[in-house]
Amino acid sequence: MKAATLLILASLATIAATEFIEIGWKTCKADGTVTMVKADGCNLQIKDGKKVCFFKKGSRPEIQIAFKPSKDSEKLKTSVRAKVGGSAMVDFPQTNTDACTYGVSCPVIASKDQLFQQSIAITDNHPAGDVIQVNWQLTRPDSGKEVCIIFLAQIED
Repeated sequence: MKAATLLILASLATIAATEFIEIGWKTCKADGTVTMVKADGCNLQIKDGKKVCFFKKGSRPEIQIAFKPSKDSEKLKTSVRAKVGGSAMVDFPQTNTDACTYGVSCPVIASKDQLFQQSIAITDNHPAGDVIQVNWQLTRPDSGKEVCIIFLAQIED
């Protein structure tokens, strides 16, 4: 019983320590409506007139995306890609792509507010120093996109 109480308190302390901030983002072609994008672990800076999230290697920043889906769907799938070196798109590997395990209430109901929240590991394999364009999508089983956002990030040692 004591161990369970300590675990709950530790979890609450971790949640309380999380500080989400609004980041610079824009939508790409999708059917749903994105209303907010926030991140924790982001050191937001202006670089060349654009908002850039600086993430540290070895961290696990979290992204929150608030949206209204356009259609009913049994589930949504999450995917993250980054444009590195100007044109090459690289997938961020994920062990679980089921958006329903990241706060999305499934089955998804059209026009019902949703909040997606997922962390992604920034490993030593990620290139540091260059600004990259991150593309985050939530797609339906019919391959239709409900969410598509783009934001700028830079990984630092």
